[in-house]
Amino acid sequence: MKITMEMSKGAYEIAKKVYAEELTRNEAKIEINKTTGMNVGSANALITIFLGMMNGEEYKRAFNNDTNRFLLENIRKDYGEESFRNALKAVQKHINYYSTLGKGNLRGLQVIIDAMK
Repeated sequence: MKITMEMSKGAYEIAKKVYAEELTRNEAKIEINKTTGMNVGSANALITIFLGMMNGEEYKRAFNNDTNRFLLENIRKDYGEESFRNALKAVQKHINYYSTLGKGNLRGLQVIIDAMK
């Protein structure tokens, strides 16, 4: 099933509750599935990516560029410039990691973060 932006938007709102320690990851991925229809594996991946961005940490799961742009824009809007800079660092670490896998590179995602810097 294709992940829509509506799914990603709903998942983001729930992932924020994990970051705020209002929900566990397990509770959140089930809630994302129930409210958006996103499968549990993809919901877990989105939570992992969001938390990685918030903490400036490398993450290994990939998501579509529209969702990545949405996450970055909304982290900036909801959490401010310092969190946004952490998110950009995390995405760059993810791009660097992905390039070591021999599956190509994430040029589209690199263009997005270069433009947002």
